[in-house]
Amino acid sequence: MSKAFPLPFRLLAQGQGGALPARSGEEQALLRRAQRGDDEAFGEIVKSHWKRAFWTAYDVLYDHDRAQDVAQEAFVKVHRAIQSYDLGRDFASWLHRIVLNVAIDHKRRRDRDKSTPTDKIEAMVDARKAVQEDKAKAETIERVETVLATLAEKYRIPLTMKDVDDLSVEEIARVLDVSYSTVRWRLHKARTLFRERWRRLLRKEQHESQQ
Repeated sequence: MSKAFPLPFRLLAQGQGGALPARSGEEQALLRRAQRGDDEAFGEIVKSHWKRAFWTAYDVLYDHDRAQDVAQEAFVKVHRAIQSYDLGRDFASWLHRIVLNVAIDHKRRRDRDKSTPTDKIEAMVDARKAVQEDKAKAETIERVETVLATLAEKYRIPLTMKDVDDLSVEEIARVLDVSYSTVRWRLHKARTLFRERWRRLLRKEQHESQQ
């Protein structure tokens, strides 16, 4: 059982489709076809970006079913807006912002529903552990997810966008519609909090194992 601090969070991205799909001539061609009403081309775009959209939603909601609903709803919005999409923009960042906005809306609605439990740590852990065959990695993921769940949304979201989604600070600032310096500060604060709580969790595990 590894006790090392998990930097960066690349482990979380394993089994999730890797990095965001690179902008390529092929993707640009698909986007042009989709703008002309080619549903097959749009389907290829959805296939390419689905996993990343799902995990973006999941990092906000910590709910497997709701994250799938959000990803689906986001792609419906993309399909409706695809004809007005500017091909000069970064599609992944545009999609990411749409998914994030839909996920946040879902979270607000869920939080207003007092009958809905807000503690989804077990479901969150199980969903990502399910794609991991390595027990040690699964245990590390469980710890990472547990600590992430303790962070305020304004810290957790940019941290996962940077270290899991591999977005740049500039991209995160555009997606969240905040300044570059705000993102840098939140990332610094998020990492500080994460380290403190990570070490606290390990000390707790060690204490419990000695009892």
